[in-house]
Amino acid sequence: MPRRFINSIRSGFGFLTTIPVGFKQEDLESLASRMWVFVIVGATVGLLAGGISYALTFTPHLNDFVHAGLTLIALYALTGFMHLDGLADVGDGLLKHGTIQERLRVIKDPYIGVGGISFCALAFLLLFSAVTSIKSAALIPAFVTAEAAAKLSMVEVASLGKATHKGLGSRFSERSGPLTFVAALLLTVAVAVLCFGVKGIVVLLPPIALSFGLVKLADMAFGGINGDVIGSSNELGRLTALIVIGLL
Repeated sequence: MPRRFINSIRSGFGFLTTIPVGFKQEDLESLASRMWVFVIVGATVGLLAGGISYALTFTPHLNDFVHAGLTLIALYALTGFMHLDGLADVGDGLLKHGTIQERLRVIKDPYIGVGGISFCALAFLLLFSAVTSIKSAALIPAFVTAEAAAKLSMVEVASLGKATHKGLGSRFSERSGPLTFVAALLLTVAVAVLCFGVKGIVVLLPPIALSFGLVKLADMAFGGINGDVIGSSNELGRLTALIVIGLL
């Protein structure tokens, strides 16, 4: 059991980050069976990104806008752009008029359309603004909580959604369920409360609600979820959490 758990953690970092821990396709099976480890990976990545962001505040004459830009560079250097690509694909699919099959075809198209560009641009704009609104002393707990919430969103969508077809998304959705979501939720609540006390629970409510809505929207628009929908929930979950933290 300890070896399997450690392997799942390693696989989580290999799959969800750019950290070179080594990752093979067969590791997906172990990871998919323990998707709640996403939260552990997210909190760790948040600690790294938040630490870099906090360290940047000590740079002389660095204004808030440049600081936010450098923070986002550090964040995506750690996480990559895989989930952002999912948001772009979902954006294209949602703006496509037609049948479910036509929307799914747009999602699978390797080209990015106006929907994808618009969704990503708006997400970046809001994310940038959210980072500028967070006080320096709160940067580390903010990113730890936000990244944990982002991964909880992914677990929620995979656990509650129905896969549209066999693929990367179905590997996770078929091996996840309500118990997986509850385990991830408890871990995320512990992280959020540790970082922000009882207010941490308030931070998690909007991402949870948004992810639930995303599952319902995906059912109507695409007939279910896929890897892109799961990936987009990561971007939306992080964004929503950081916006709420900025309001605390």
